[in-house]
Order: sequence, then C-alpha cells, then structure tokens
Amino acid sequence: MILYLTRDARVNLLDFLEQEQALPVKKLIGSFSLLSFVIKDMRHFSHVLYVALDRGAITESDEELIQALLSYQTIYDMRIVMIAEGLPVDSFLVGQLIQNGVINVVTGTEIKEIQAELRQCLSEEGMQRFKSAALPVAVVEKVQTMPSEEDGLYHFTCTNQKIAVAGVDRRVGVTTTAMNLVCWINAHGGTACYVEANPNNHLAHIIHLYEPQKTGNAYVLDGNDLYMTRELNQDYNVIVLDCGVLGEQRIQEDFTQADIRLLCGSAMPYELAGFYRAMERCKDIPVQPLGLFVPDDIKSYLIDIISNDILFADTSHNLLDSRANEKVTKTLLRAHIF
Repeated sequence: MILYLTRDARVNLLDFLEQEQALPVKKLIGSFSLLSFVIKDMRHFSHVLYVALDRGAITESDEELIQALLSYQTIYDMRIVMIAEGLPVDSFLVGQLIQNGVINVVTGTEIKEIQAELRQCLSEEGMQRFKSAALPVAVVEKVQTMPSEEDGLYHFTCTNQKIAVAGVDRRVGVTTTAMNLVCWINAHGGTACYVEANPNNHLAHIIHLYEPQKTGNAYVLDGNDLYMTRELNQDYNVIVLDCGVLGEQRIQEDFTQADIRLLCGSAMPYELAGFYRAMERCKDIPVQPLGLFVPDDIKSYLIDIISNDILFADTSHNLLDSRANEKVTKTLLRAHIF
C-alpha cells in the first residue's frame, strides 16, 4: 500500500499505479505539517510499504521538512517518495534530501515524465539517478541523529509513563513482550521497570530460576528492576505493567488506567475470533493491538479485521533481549524519545 499525502489538485496522480502494479493508494488530502503527522498520526499507517509526499501539501519550509524527515527516519523505515514537480535537481532541497538518504525524488513536469519517475521510485531498487550523488557525510549525520545501541542513547522525556500489556488469551507472549520492552528502554538511555499486575505468579518462577538480588522492593535482574508490588523504589521513565489475560467480564483497572495499552494476540486460525472479541471489549478505550508470531501471508487479513494500525512483532524467546522488536518499541514511545 502507498500512503499519499497530497493537495486536492494532485489527488489522482498515483491512480495509474493501482492499475499497473496493483498497489492500493491511501489518499489523505489537504495541507499537512509533516512533523506533526509523524508524531501524532503515522502510527496508524505503520503497515504501508511506501509514503508518497506531495511537496505542495507539506507546510514546512525546506529546512523544516528535512528535520521532519529525519524524525520520520528515526522511527519508520517505509520508503519515502518525494513528489516535487519542476524542482531543479541542483536545488538546495534536492541536495539535502539526497544527503539524508531520500533518493526517490520526482521532479518532472509533464505527466508522462512524472509517471515514469514514479515507476522508478516504486521499483525494487528504487530511483537510481541520485544514488551516486549521495554523500558519505549523510551516513555520519544519520548516525548522529539516530543513535544506536553501540554509539549513542536516546533521551526520554516522560516520567512514570505507564504501559500496560495484556493478552487476548493465555500464552500469547505477554510476559516476554513486557520484559523485552523494559530491557530495551534500560539499554537505550531510559529507565524502566516491570510490574507483575496479574495473578499468574510468573515473576516468582523467574526469581526462583535466576535468583536476582533484591534491592528494596525490586528484584534486580541484569540491571532491570522487577516488582511484585506497586510500591516502587523510585521514579522511572516508563513503568511496564504485565496484566496477563484481558478480563472477560471486567477489564483490569491497571489496563484501563494506563497511558498506553498494548493488546497482544497471535494469529492461529482458532485464535483470531478471540483477538477480535478482545478488541470489541476495548472499543471504549484506545488500545494498540500487537500481532505476535503472525505469518506474513495473513498480516493484511489482520489489518482488515482487527485494526489498520496493528503492529507486528517478531518472535522473541529471550526475556532479557534488549534488541527485540526495536521498531515496535520506538513506535510506542515515539512521543517521548529523541
């Protein structure tokens, strides 16, 4: 799917691609602040393959546009196609786009020329004409803007932000998801703790197996604070609550009162009905659905029947994996990290 942010005058520009390449186009029409869209709305379209931007629909200046694109690239990796009809290839904006890795730039003026350039942008290799002009300095700048686990950390702007994780059924991976989230935050410049907010007593088994040191009310395992109680030793950037299975008759208070609610489900044929029913029970509160262990060939089906903003996580079998599903974690925390 192509997400297309455009003016009304250019709303039909990509229609030929739906016919030629069977690529559906989701059109959003109007004037857009790209930075605001990335922060507030992009998460609803994390399933798309390409993002096409009509330069005339973006309200930022050239300099502001580049900064907004850098913020986009920090969180998302869908290919960007910039449509800037008639823009000189030696202009400041084209140069900045190329240096920052946006090489799929449409600058033609005639419709046939524009369509030919769009076909190149959406080919497997993408547009080639600007690849040789990309400067090595762009890589350095991108690394500085997007810190990695090896050479940089993120800044977290939240305090005691509560993320509640619940599952649509037993054994869908709620505890592993919650633990991995805590480990990623602690490994990337933030502070987070895990709180067992369900009666499953999984944490007791973890403590028995790993024998972590206890400090105050926290069991400290590889630098991660784990709690059986809501009485925490200190403030954290993020508190991750493991809520177990979503309540059938009454949704847990820990889940409903959290700042971010993550609802996990897997996608075996006999599990889909339970996922759908759980989403229905949450219809009065905002939730972020997360598909665990979902085969690629049915992801589009879940997007249709569960939610168009569902996120998909890869399999993780390590409770203390600080690198698991980094893209999902950054999407959840996009408003609180830079």
